[in-house]
Amino acid sequence: MRICFIYYSVFSLGGIQRCVTEIANYLIDNDHDVYIICTNDNIKVDREIYGLNKNVKIIVLKKPCLLKRIIKKFINVVNNFLGIFNNEKILKFVYNIYNEQISEILKKEKIDVIIGCSSFHNIAISMLKNKNLKKIGWQHNCFDRFFNTKNKDYYKKSSIVKKMFINLDKYVVLTEDDKNKLQQLGYNKKIVRIYNSIRIEQGQKSSLNSKKFIAVGRFSKVKGFDELIKNFKEFNKYNKEWKLDIIGEGTERKKIEKLVKKLKLSDYVKILNRTNNIKKVYKNASIYCMTSYVEGLPMVILEAMESGLPIIIYELPFIHEIFTNENQGIIVKNRNSDKYVEAMLELTKNSEKREEISKNALERIRDFDIEIIGKQWENLLKNI
Repeated sequence: MRICFIYYSVFSLGGIQRCVTEIANYLIDNDHDVYIICTNDNIKVDREIYGLNKNVKIIVLKKPCLLKRIIKKFINVVNNFLGIFNNEKILKFVYNIYNEQISEILKKEKIDVIIGCSSFHNIAISMLKNKNLKKIGWQHNCFDRFFNTKNKDYYKKSSIVKKMFINLDKYVVLTEDDKNKLQQLGYNKKIVRIYNSIRIEQGQKSSLNSKKFIAVGRFSKVKGFDELIKNFKEFNKYNKEWKLDIIGEGTERKKIEKLVKKLKLSDYVKILNRTNNIKKVYKNASIYCMTSYVEGLPMVILEAMESGLPIIIYELPFIHEIFTNENQGIIVKNRNSDKYVEAMLELTKNSEKREEISKNALERIRDFDIEIIGKQWENLLKNI
């Protein structure tokens, strides 16, 4: 089977990039031809960042003319605020800017299935006219982020989203929670739940003795790194031995660095660049911290668990599907920062508790092994 993923770029920092790489590699290893179309032409192909197989074919689209890009931006911005372009004929222009190029590529490469990896690409591929082409949308964040968050994804695009679901063959979500919410909208037959995957390795895991917290991700407001640093400030009043590393890149980095200085934490908190050897970073830490406001099913959580790290996290819908009991991680409800700090203090003081959670997490993570999740993708591809 000839399978094509389409996304902005798989060569930058992010969970979607890791997800696509993992599944693309699995499909290549199982005798499929795999392509990835990148619609951002300002990229550097770097297969090492997430270990993309050399046999996955990368195609970079040419940038549309400046006038079309300006019109596209204008329509999207105005529609997000006023909703006046929630009209199929008008929005079709926005999504068809790339579709002529995409159609030519799919025809030339004789693609059987195309998989969109963002809201923009899901809508775009749903408009493709090739009758023999199977089309799958892949939602990489939670329902509320995609459908109910101002200026994001499907916000104020209800007309074209309904048409999208009609035209797509299947629509993949990351959790049962998202599947149930979409089924309530009447899309029962289209929705498939497939968890994100991780490649389970038999090598050394974290020793849990490093006296280091770690967090990984884009520096953006939605990740809540400012709150994590403030929580660490409170923790630091009682414990001067443990430190915090935050690894990533993004638009909010300077603000985060200023906050570290303002709270006089420069000796305890490090803001580090992304790395191509993230597993080594996990194994040199002892506790993973997440303070995100919204997430789909983040790869960083799976990677941390695979490395044996206990996790402290604010309650989000997906987490109860990962932690099936209270001994697989610590969930802090109601974004209670005092309780979060208490959890940090508890785990740093109690090595036995860290080891217990680590052991249970390593057992649970087996259910997300690429060999299990990859077969679910293969079954989906065969059935359509």
